[in-house]
Amino acid sequence: MNVIFLDFDGTLDTINGQSKEDIERRIKILADICKEYDCKIVIESTLKEALDEETMEIYNPYLQFIFNCFKKYGIDCIGRTPTITKKLGNCAYISSWKEDEIRLYLYRHPEIEHYCVIDDDDLYPDSDLNKVRSHLVKTIYYSKNNPDEEGLLEEHKKEIGEVLKLDNEIKRLIIKREKLKKSKNSLL
Repeated sequence: MNVIFLDFDGTLDTINGQSKEDIERRIKILADICKEYDCKIVIESTLKEALDEETMEIYNPYLQFIFNCFKKYGIDCIGRTPTITKKLGNCAYISSWKEDEIRLYLYRHPEIEHYCVIDDDDLYPDSDLNKVRSHLVKTIYYSKNNPDEEGLLEEHKKEIGEVLKLDNEIKRLIIKREKLKKSKNSLL
C-alpha cells in the first residue's frame, strides 16, 4: 500500500490561497496524485485533533469541507496519525511531534510499502521531520514574491512519485524484529 501523510496548512491552504476554490484546486491535484500512484491519505496535520482516531468522526467545519472534497474527487483517507505528547524540560508538554507520530503509524501499519510526507515544515536541524526527511516533499506556506508557488502544485507530482519508490524503512525493521523473534523461539 502507498500512503501520503498530509499536512493541511501550507499544502492545501496557504497565506495567499485560503479560499474554498484555492483549497479545492489543490485537492484536485492531490486526487490526481493519489490516482496516478495508487495512494491513500493519512492526516498528519494538527487539525487531526478534530478527527476521532477510531471512528473518523469529524468535529470541525473546515475539516468537513476537506473531507467532502476528498469524497468528491475519490480520495481515500484511511486515518490520522496518533497524537504523541513529549515532556520538554521540567514542566512543558509539546503535543506536535510529527516524525514520531508518522513513525508510530507506520509501525502500527506494516502493510504500508511506500510513503510520502507532504508538508511545509522547514526541516531545520532540530525539526521533528528529520527522521522522515528522505520521504518529505516540501511545499511553501507563504511566498512574498510569488503566491503561485504556494501549496501543493502540479510540479510536485514527479517528486512525490520518486519519493514513493523509496522503501518503508519501518517495515524493514518490523520484519527484522520478527525474524529475530522466530530464531530466538526456535532456539528454545
